[in-house]
Amino acid sequence: MKYLQVISLLLTLCGLSACDVSGGKEVNENEAKYTTSDASELFFKNVRSIYYDKSAMAEAKLDIYRIKERLEVEDYPLLNLSIVVNWRYDEAYVLTEPNPYLQQMDTIQVVWQDTTNNQGGTYQFTQGNKDAHFRFATQLYRSLQAEHQLYILEEDEQVKFMNRRDAREPFRKTMVDYFRLVDLL
Repeated sequence: MKYLQVISLLLTLCGLSACDVSGGKEVNENEAKYTTSDASELFFKNVRSIYYDKSAMAEAKLDIYRIKERLEVEDYPLLNLSIVVNWRYDEAYVLTEPNPYLQQMDTIQVVWQDTTNNQGGTYQFTQGNKDAHFRFATQLYRSLQAEHQLYILEEDEQVKFMNRRDAREPFRKTMVDYFRLVDLL
C-alpha cells in the first residue's frame, strides 16, 4: 500500500512540473511568429477567451480579444493590448493600443532601467505593421518580467510607465496568452 502512495506522489509531482507552461523559454522579439495550431486555438477559445471581451470584424474574418481586467484611463500613460485572431488563415497578431495620453505622441519612447544590474536602454515604437507591434510588445513584456523600471520619455522628462500592478498584470497575461496561441511558450 505504501508503494502505491509513493508512486501516486511521484506521478502527481511529475504532473505538476509539466504544468510549467513557460518551460524556461525566452521569447525573442526579432523572431515573430503568427501561425496558430488547432490545439492552441482550442485552448485559447475554450479556456482563456472567457477572460476577454470579444469583438468581431466579420467582413475581414477577424476576432479581436481585449482582456477584461485592462485599465481604461486617460491621465496616466498606459498601453493595452489586443489579440487579433485571423481564423481564415490560422494566424494571430498582438496589437498595441496606446491610451489617449500616449496617442498624442508620434513615437513612443520607453526608457527602461534595471536597478540591480545598473543597466538601461530605450525602446521606440511608431505605429507600424504587425512586426513592429510584436517587437514592441515583446520588449515591454521582457522588461516587465525582469521587473525593470519603465518611463515614457516626454519632452526630455521621464514619466513613470506601467509601474502599477493593475497596469502590468493585464499586459503580462495578454502576452502569455498570445505566446501560447502562436506556440512560442
